[in-house]
Amino acid sequence: MRLCFRILVSAVVCVGLFLGDALALAAQAAVVKRNVNLRVGPSTSTATIELLLPGDELTILDPVKRENYFNVRAADGEEGWVWSPNIRVFAADSPAPAVVAGPPEVYRTCPLEGDAVQAFRQAANRLKNRNTAPTSAQIDPAVTLAAMVAPGDDTNRWQPTQGASIVGFVIDVKPGGKETVNCGEDTPLYRDTHIELLLQSNQTAKKRRVVVEVTPKWREFITAQGTDWSPATLQTRLEGKWVRFTGWMFFDIEHDDEAENTKPGRPEKWRATAWEIHPVTAINVCTTGPTNCD
Repeated sequence: MRLCFRILVSAVVCVGLFLGDALALAAQAAVVKRNVNLRVGPSTSTATIELLLPGDELTILDPVKRENYFNVRAADGEEGWVWSPNIRVFAADSPAPAVVAGPPEVYRTCPLEGDAVQAFRQAANRLKNRNTAPTSAQIDPAVTLAAMVAPGDDTNRWQPTQGASIVGFVIDVKPGGKETVNCGEDTPLYRDTHIELLLQSNQTAKKRRVVVEVTPKWREFITAQGTDWSPATLQTRLEGKWVRFTGWMFFDIEHDDEAENTKPGRPEKWRATAWEIHPVTAINVCTTGPTNCD
């Protein structure tokens, strides 16, 4: 009887240790590296629950991957599956490092307002030079490329306090001009990169295009994280591809007279809307088409 009791105790202890190890593994922490969809199941064919953004914290619910997906719980309590290459998993006994919000306010001695003199330009430059990425809660799912190119005066359709994550076909990537926002820099590396998107790849008319902008400070910050955002690389990597861009909404009042939505019918218009994503804070090339962009 005494022997049986010892065996039973040992078994209970072993089971307890096994469960403890399993729970420790299941409690692993992870951080999103690149935009990734939280999905109902481990496949791009399953429904999207929400979009997770770089810096979002996750809890791994099962250490075993399925089809290269992890079962996770997001910080808002939603549970689902994420594509494992887009997250970083930390050992159970290693705390996740603090997430850096973004680049510094002052870049190459150029402040947020750039070298603008007029107050309205200083205010616009501060928005263009924002150095924090929008959180998941700040991303408005109503902001889509289709909604941005929808006709009608869209001056007040969105707000610059809204984050957005849109998917479009990249028709052109080129250096932006010399601007006060970058203190008049001459070198393209230190100027914004201007990217034009289409809702459909065969609709190339300029009045159907939407502009997103990569700023030099975000370029340097992301490149330091291991992803090359140099102008040449962005052009090679993005042109002719479906891509998801995440960042802040911005209404470029200096171009509202060149946009179809605010000045329809003008021959000199070269864009659909004066609304942009500016700055872009995350880029994801869609490897499986525009409807399945993790």
